[in-house]
Amino acid sequence: MRRCFRLPKSRTRKWLIVVAIVLVVCAIVLAVVGARSCKEWIANKAANTDVNIVGISFKGISLTTVTVDVTVSVHNANPMGAVLHRIAYTIYFEQDGTWVQLGSADRTQDVTIKASSSTSFDIINQIGTLSAVVALYDMYKQGGAVNLKVAGSAWVGIGPIDVKVPFERIEKIGL
Repeated sequence: MRRCFRLPKSRTRKWLIVVAIVLVVCAIVLAVVGARSCKEWIANKAANTDVNIVGISFKGISLTTVTVDVTVSVHNANPMGAVLHRIAYTIYFEQDGTWVQLGSADRTQDVTIKASSSTSFDIINQIGTLSAVVALYDMYKQGGAVNLKVAGSAWVGIGPIDVKVPFERIEKIGL
């Protein structure tokens, strides 16, 4: 009875090699699935970061340039720190019910946001688009106000993952 459960050594080695290969394949599959779900979890955490335009103001207006100050606030609700790698946006003003592009900005300087905190910073934009400057100057001479819209995206990173976070704000600015 003891003999029927014994396998020859060569057959035992073959079975051990097959079992080892199956275990290695299972470990690789689990590592890939685990890494993908880990990246998705981090991406979802980064998507919880709020990017808001909290202020738009004119710093100066002349016949050749308009200086627009945009204040950006980034709130990181996550229990881990985040980095704002890039913010790109376009500034529009409303003329007769249509949005006219005034200028755009692209800031690539990293801004670190600590865990569960907020950071604010200003971006000063010198805009020299002549047709837009002339239209704004005409509004200024008439003593009116203008609607400005800032629309764009920010790229927020948590660890190795970057997530694009869109934003938009419309504000009425008195000239």
